[in-house]
Amino acid sequence: MRPWCLFVLLTVLCAAALPQQSKKKSSHHTTFKKQPLTQTCDNPSFPSPDTTPPDSVCGVSGSGGAEATQNAAKNDFCSTGDPQPITFEDFKNLQTHVADDPNINWGDKDTSTRKKGPATDRTPLEQLGEGNLVVLRGFVLIARQEGAESVNCGKSVPDQPAYHDIHISVVPSATETNECNGVVVEMSPHHRPAQWTAENVEKLATSHTPVRVTGHLFFDSSHVPCSGGEGAPGNPKRFSLWEIHPIYQFEVCTANCDGDGAWVTLADWTRNKAQ
Repeated sequence: MRPWCLFVLLTVLCAAALPQQSKKKSSHHTTFKKQPLTQTCDNPSFPSPDTTPPDSVCGVSGSGGAEATQNAAKNDFCSTGDPQPITFEDFKNLQTHVADDPNINWGDKDTSTRKKGPATDRTPLEQLGEGNLVVLRGFVLIARQEGAESVNCGKSVPDQPAYHDIHISVVPSATETNECNGVVVEMSPHHRPAQWTAENVEKLATSHTPVRVTGHLFFDSSHVPCSGGEGAPGNPKRFSLWEIHPIYQFEVCTANCDGDGAWVTLADWTRNKAQ
């Protein structure tokens, strides 16, 4: 046998004898653990008694991590008692109280006077009212169907509207057009009535119909509010970081709206409009 043939043969045999490396790359991703939605009270004030797809896969802490405590507050349906009326001026004053307390972390970046959010110690916020059951009257300026967020387990759940919040800007008057002069209220995907859609809420913005929103008072410590009537990049527009989140009840005025008002649920209003 010629020398070069022997060399080729030995090379092939050695290569065959060596252990083959697996082409499959090992995964370092943490497997998402499905969690059912549980509440700390026996009788949560869910908007609907019917369960929804997220209820069996995404718990109160959402994706967890640094936002676990804040997510739990966003998913709290246990506020009780008679709803306390809250005004836009109240939202403004609450924001001022937080801004005056350097011990409360909030914002999307560290500053010279405070650490950025999310606030993991919610006690100072609870002392200001977070967790109270409140009711706000106003007008819908715009409704948006949200996408994946930590509160609803991010991208670990299907990217479908049924698994995400509905973000609603509520303003004090029917003529207001700047979101920076409003506040945010959020419809959670948990136990959400079928009629609670961004499209149906947006109809209220078009018709300038007064609404009444009842739910859990919450402080969104991961963002910053508008300044000088302008929103900060990457932050939802509103003058106060205090929200109603989640919404327990969403009502529409049908008569005597300048007085006490005659109110129906959004579900009934939607059904009546369809007839």
